[in-house]
Amino acid sequence: MLFVDGMNGVINHNETVQWLYTLTGSVSRLVVKTALKLLIVFVEYAESNSPLLINAVNTVDGRRGVKSWSNLMEVLEERNGSDTELLMLAMTLINKTLGVLPDQDSFYDVTDSLEQLGMETIIFKHMNNRGTEPDLRSQFTIYEVTTT
Repeated sequence: MLFVDGMNGVINHNETVQWLYTLTGSVSRLVVKTALKLLIVFVEYAESNSPLLINAVNTVDGRRGVKSWSNLMEVLEERNGSDTELLMLAMTLINKTLGVLPDQDSFYDVTDSLEQLGMETIIFKHMNNRGTEPDLRSQFTIYEVTTT
């Protein structure tokens, strides 16, 4: 993915993006971290990749019969145990995806799904915890500012 030909291959093969998103639901923290990092690289590569990620997320979660973005919300809810880096990566991916969306409909589809999955509760929990690291607070603040 770090080379142009590799990234173009990923861009043209949404099944790879779907697979990476699927890996964010792994029980292995290392697998989740790696998948999140690669998805961040993917979204940062070109603004047009954000809708491709959303399509992949909708496809994977639609097949599973769950709301879109469930894997990332499970990371944020710390269901399989967590650490600050995982939380940071998940919020960074969400913020970067929302930050470059070309239309408001997509933006509201994503944020509505996140809110229905409990994003407000997660933000409240972490923002009211004195132990929350400043960088993570910053990511939650970016999300709140962007969505209000």
